Amino acid sequence: MVKDLKIIAIIVIIALPSVSFGNTIKISDIENYLNSITSIKSDFIQISESGHVETGRFFLKKPSRMRFEYNPPARHIVMASGPLLVIIDKKSMSEPQRYLTAMTPLSRLTQETISLKDSNMVSTTFSRNDNFHIIIQNSNEKMADQLELVFNVNPIYLSEWTLTNFSNEKIRVLLENFKTNVEIDDQVFDIGNEIASNRKKLKNK
Repeated sequence: MVKDLKIIAIIVIIALPSVSFGNTIKISDIENYLNSITSIKSDFIQISESGHVETGRFFLKKPSRMRFEYNPPARHIVMASGPLLVIIDKKSMSEPQRYLTAMTPLSRLTQETISLKDSNMVSTTFSRNDNFHIIIQNSNEKMADQLELVFNVNPIYLSEWTLTNFSNEKIRVLLENFKTNVEIDDQVFDIGNEIASNRKKLKNK
């Protein structure tokens, strides 16, 4: 269960407050960029604080759909469709862990229209190595996770994020081969079909 919650935490993306960085880039530029996106395909590299590395593919399609597909030897798939988010164990016939998509602010990223100005998040922004960094934490929660989003500046795109949980554990996710506004079959986000297909494969082994 703890591991499942960590997986959910890894995929968190949080809406940002209205702040700006110098004359180079503004939050409104990031907002316009995110609202120009209808879908995302990307490889990812996930690095824990202990150095453990997992890789996989990330898919997002507006509205309200996303998928993290981990490569072997990892055995899980994280999927969200509408209000439901599940973690499927590809090696188990048991029911997947189920959560409300709204439990993670990732649901904001999957909205057709994203507003970064309507937020109660505390934010710090800075520039490093030609990237724009935004650190966000919910000021209303004493033990809230902290998320650092990293955007390439020219052109603007999301390149990575680092999550720091209330135990001060850091998990970094790097995005590679990042593509937006590409065709993605709706079946990629069909939770029922994924569960049925996985069970069929296990039965045939």
